[in-house]
Amino acid sequence: MVALWMLVASVFFALMGASIKLASVKVGFFEIVFYRSFINVLIVAALIKIKNLGFRTRHLGLHMKRAAIGNAAMYCGFYSLIHLPIATATTLGYTNPIFQSVITFVTAKGQLTGRLLFSVLLGFVGILVLLRPDVPHGAYAATLIGLLSGLLTALAYFNVGKLVRTGEPELRVVFYFSLVGTLVGVVMTGAIGFSALDLATLLNVCAIGVFGSLGQITMTRAYGSGNPVIVSILSYSTIIFSTLLGFLLFNEKLSSIAAAGMALIILSGGLAIARRPSAKTRKSEAVQP
Repeated sequence: MVALWMLVASVFFALMGASIKLASVKVGFFEIVFYRSFINVLIVAALIKIKNLGFRTRHLGLHMKRAAIGNAAMYCGFYSLIHLPIATATTLGYTNPIFQSVITFVTAKGQLTGRLLFSVLLGFVGILVLLRPDVPHGAYAATLIGLLSGLLTALAYFNVGKLVRTGEPELRVVFYFSLVGTLVGVVMTGAIGFSALDLATLLNVCAIGVFGSLGQITMTRAYGSGNPVIVSILSYSTIIFSTLLGFLLFNEKLSSIAAAGMALIILSGGLAIARRPSAKTRKSEAVQP
């Protein structure tokens, strides 16, 4: 069941990515951010009320710091999804365990083990292999932004860990993250102007929020009921599902060299995850952006 929950979450996240790419044809970037965050904040607020957790916090500053970094990571991830093949953008986002290893080494002054060094080097080799054949002409900015999403996601996880260790419920962490995203989205979209939505586009933007929220909920369930290392490694199945959707919906074909680069990144991420067995740390990643 643990494996099933994580695989279901991966399907939802892949569907969210595909919905973002479909919606971007008719809807502006900040509108996508708004709908994703607004629907998520409604769902999470309802869950907080049901669980009677309350919205008040003594760590507002830390919430705002986490929300700022997490939303920046989300913006970068969405931008790369819109401008790159889904498989490439998703893989770039999943470089975060590589950056987490580096952040842990620097901040905790941990020992530079052979496994850590190997996983980091392997990951960056995979990035170079992936990007060389698979980046469309003129999309280098989107590629760098996609890679930045991996780095920012790692920084967001680092701050989520701080919040979880203070005793903050995961749902409250997600609520403030989504609330900030909603406010930024509505302000930016209000300045630019909302697009007129036909029924198909409305369903599409709603799907972004619903799939994202369902992915978050099922992933949290997986982390809460199983081995966090195994769950984290299974999360890489999102890349597989994204690749399949990219081919079926957008005719995005994956070269053998690009597939090899993705495999190296997945292997690197698996090694980086395996060296961090702390259940509490891994559980905190269930409240990712």
